[in-house]
Amino acid sequence: MVNNNEVVLETKALEKHFGGIRAVNKIDMKLYKNEILAIVGDNGAGKSTLIKCIAGVYRKDEGELYIEGKKVDINNTKDAKDLGMETVYQDKGLISVLDAPSNLFLGREKLRDNVLGKVFRFLDERYMREETRKLLARIGVEVKDIASTVNFLSGGQQQSVTVGRAVYWSAKILIFDEPTNNLGVREQAKAINLIRTIRDTHPEVSIIIISHNLYHVFELVDRIIVLRNGQVIGEREKDETTRHEIVSMITGLNG
Repeated sequence: MVNNNEVVLETKALEKHFGGIRAVNKIDMKLYKNEILAIVGDNGAGKSTLIKCIAGVYRKDEGELYIEGKKVDINNTKDAKDLGMETVYQDKGLISVLDAPSNLFLGREKLRDNVLGKVFRFLDERYMREETRKLLARIGVEVKDIASTVNFLSGGQQQSVTVGRAVYWSAKILIFDEPTNNLGVREQAKAINLIRTIRDTHPEVSIIIISHNLYHVFELVDRIIVLRNGQVIGEREKDETTRHEIVSMITGLNG
């Protein structure tokens, strides 16, 4: 259930320029606690640039960013992660020759709690496997052989590992860039269900989705923000609008 009184992320007059082009032009946006928010628009509307400014891939040129009411500076992706923000891109961001536990704990490996770990830095592989199993079970994902390298997993399972990693490390804001792209029909449905499950089982998590697929948007989200030419053209509660209206806003054409 969305708590419309608690804002977890806010942008005020956010701008990003590339030469003389304003890719993001004075965008005001709010994300509420436990909400799923869609950002939609045509190619070149500014969706990805906006998200990259929020996630620290790009540095904003103007404007302000707030996390849970506190003004913050996000200069790189580490800043964003330290503030509890994780972005799931289309390429999944996994190391294909490693298994799911190794990807889950990548850069944060668990050492054994004995002399082998403290002195010789032996990894606690049993702990990492068990934590991965519990996490995947909690978000409803079945992987037959957890020791298999992730390149043997389906696209949807790989995405689940990526999402699970973000949730495991206490992300409060999850950003999905085209989460159903490059997936088959069945795996698209699983991806949608995964995002819904994360929201329903983790009330502290809020979600932003960039998507061209309005059918998936209307199936999943609470609220929709439409961008055109780097600006917010409109904002609608999902239950108070239609795909036809959103398409009209995206294209600027009526009828």
